Amino acid sequence: MERLEISVEEYQQRVQRLQAQVEQAGFAGMVVFGPVRVSYLSGFFFAKTERPVVLVVPLNGPPAMLIPHLEAEHLRSQCPQISTVHTYPEYPGGGSGKHPMVHLADLLAEVGLRGKRLVADYDGYENRWGYRGPKLSQVLGQQIAEGLELIDDARMVKSPAEIALIEEACRWGDRAHRILQDQIRVGASELMVSHAASLEATRELLAALGPRYVPKAREGLPANAMFIRGANTAHPHGLHQHSGVQVGDVLVTGAYALMGGYESELERTLIVGEPDQRFAEYFEAMLAAQEVAFRAIRPGRTCAEVEREVSSFIRDELGMAALMRHHTGHGFGLEGHEHPFLDLDDDTPIQPGMIFSAEPGLYVPGYAGFRHSDTLVVTQTGCRVLSQYPRDLGSLILRA
Repeated sequence: MERLEISVEEYQQRVQRLQAQVEQAGFAGMVVFGPVRVSYLSGFFFAKTERPVVLVVPLNGPPAMLIPHLEAEHLRSQCPQISTVHTYPEYPGGGSGKHPMVHLADLLAEVGLRGKRLVADYDGYENRWGYRGPKLSQVLGQQIAEGLELIDDARMVKSPAEIALIEEACRWGDRAHRILQDQIRVGASELMVSHAASLEATRELLAALGPRYVPKAREGLPANAMFIRGANTAHPHGLHQHSGVQVGDVLVTGAYALMGGYESELERTLIVGEPDQRFAEYFEAMLAAQEVAFRAIRPGRTCAEVEREVSSFIRDELGMAALMRHHTGHGFGLEGHEHPFLDLDDDTPIQPGMIFSAEPGLYVPGYAGFRHSDTLVVTQTGCRVLSQYPRDLGSLILRA
């Protein structure tokens, strides 16, 4: 039975592509600190804490890994193909008097890279969960070039396997949203309904997929759904409120699933009770802007050109420029937001295989926000929407 995850062979191909790019750039190897980048290249998924997990990619041969001792068995169970592993006792030293970055210098010497020209995604580990430590350049006494784009540019264009995982995640995001919408009642709590729907969707997912589903995180659920309500929706990232759902409330929802570590995205704008003309006008304007985005996203254009077309439509055709709060969308995959962005200052060319959200929103202060978001994949001629939840107003009215 095929497990819903990226194969070992694909991880090895990613490393080989990176090695070719690193060599072309004139470096002897690359040091990877970013936890998501480490997972993308190695297939090792782990708790991201103050303890650095570092991937070392030489030009020739397999990568090597620096890990804390507590991850040793975990790494072997996930990535038996990684044979060169250097462990350190604990952060910041576990009584050894030796910082993990000094252990990294030892590993670089072991694989023949110390003193060589190196590139890293960052010159050291990020300040996560209280981490403090020297830069890699300080430890090695040499300059370290930064080149996270060597990895992140490859992440922009998804493989067929990645797209298949995201499409499966979309199916379960759609299902989580259906459960959420069916459970919302007048007087219901945002938090309680959101958590209950997420749990029910997760139960269904696990029952349907069985051992094919492979968790890639120690926190959160495989399927998730939530909503915020009322004037709070005029804040694009409004927080939950404790009060219950009321007739006339505008709701902005969010639903997604995780499959093999890859995310989906789905958001909808709903109304509790019959919509009035004011609501309907804003809703249809938002929907029209999203349709412009769907048509605008295609190969041969840049992200900035897509944003320019959408924002011009909102400004010139709708006359609602004052209600815009953010750009049209963003890439995503292993993370909820990834490069590139459908933004006026992002001139990244759009390519087949890219995954984007399309979510132009309108926000009316003191009243409501209006935003649908859908997951789409760029094809050879345009884009294909992977999230299939209804978008029309009639399907998004909650009868009071």
